[in-house]
Amino acid sequence: MSYQNSDDPEAVSSICAVLAETDVINMVPRGISASNILKGIHISMIDRLAKLLKSIKARESVVMTTDGLALDTGLIAALNEQMVKQKIESKIRSHSDSIYGGAIGAALRGAFRYHRLNSLEELS
Repeated sequence: MSYQNSDDPEAVSSICAVLAETDVINMVPRGISASNILKGIHISMIDRLAKLLKSIKARESVVMTTDGLALDTGLIAALNEQMVKQKIESKIRSHSDSIYGGAIGAALRGAFRYHRLNSLEELS
């Protein structure tokens, strides 16, 4: 299954994950190909992300992708396509280690909270 094999992406709800899941469940019996479903999901996600990028005025900057979707080539391709449509000239960057961004952040936050709670217990 490849993003490039998509010839007619199917629209997926971008309002909430439950509606999007229902959309996908209904697409399967209609015979919509997996690549068209996947591209529809990517487009739905990217439409919202492009609006966020515009709202923070990320017009000519670098956007770093992180966490699990950082290496999703279909998502990155959809993001690049949408940015061209929206006239956003930012560069998309990713790194193979980007997938660890959230985990590292959570670990650092957990360590901070652990030490903070320990220091509070020592004070009491």
